[in-house]
Amino acid sequence: MSNTDLENRPSMPPQRSTTPWWIAGLVAIVAIVAVAVVMLGRGSNDQQAAFNQGAAQATTNDATQQAQSAAAQANSSANAANTSAINAQNQAAARSQQNEDNPATQPQTPAGVNSAAPPGVTSNASSSAPPQ
Repeated sequence: MSNTDLENRPSMPPQRSTTPWWIAGLVAIVAIVAVAVVMLGRGSNDQQAAFNQGAAQATTNDATQQAQSAAAQANSSANAANTSAINAQNQAAARSQQNEDNPATQPQTPAGVNSAAPPGVTSNASSSAPPQ
């Protein structure tokens, strides 16, 4: 090729892209930011949900433990009350038996007084009519 061949060629203006390079760069940056926001937003929602679930489970566990403790305490109180009632009943029965066995605790009739009512006299003190 000689210089004359190059000079004889028709000149063409350089071709340019219809979209400048900076618009393509801007679109790429926006796409990267959008992907990052979606990924970070989804992760924080999952983390928040996991945190909420853990907090709810801890609250449930605490309430369950408190209910079991209250039930155990109520059972213990019921057992103590039952034991006290049995002891009181046994003591009352023992005192009653002692009173029956001990003649000093029995009502005494004074000497020379007949405790039996005479024939024809009722034990009803309100009746003042003589027997017939």
